[in-house]
Amino acid sequence: MAVNPSNPAWWTSDDTSTWERVKEAMRRDWNQTRHDFGSKFGQDLNQDVTDTVRQAVGASPIPGPHVANDEEAWSDEAAVRYGYGAALSPNYRTHAAWGPELEAQLKSDWESMGSGRTWDDVRLAVRYGWTHSPRIAS
Repeated sequence: MAVNPSNPAWWTSDDTSTWERVKEAMRRDWNQTRHDFGSKFGQDLNQDVTDTVRQAVGASPIPGPHVANDEEAWSDEAAVRYGYGAALSPNYRTHAAWGPELEAQLKSDWESMGSGRTWDDVRLAVRYGWTHSPRIAS
C-alpha cells in the first residue's frame, strides 16, 4: 500500500472507507438542515438524526445522491434477499462490515447470475439486505 502523505502511517483503506461513509452521512444531514431552514440550496432527503447516525456507522445504507431515505424503497425483494443471504453465507463470513472488497465480490457474483439487472440498479437494496441481516461476526 502506497503511503499518502496527507494520512498518518497507521491509516488504512478501512479508515478511508469509514471516513467516506461518515462524510456522506453528514453531507446528507447538512442538505436536510438547509432545506428545513428554508435555504434554496437544501434538499428534502427525509433525513433525520437517526438516519445520519445509522448511515455513519454503517448500520443503514446511504441512498444515492439526491435520493430521499425511504424504507419503502427497499421493496426489491430479489436484491434485498441476495444481500441478506450473502451476509449469512460462509462465502462472505470474513467480511464483518460492508466495504469495497465485499462490494466488489458481491457485484461479481451478482453479475455472474445473469439476472439482466445491473449492479448499479440493485446495489443499495443489496446493501440494505446485508446490513439488516442477523449475521454473526467472525
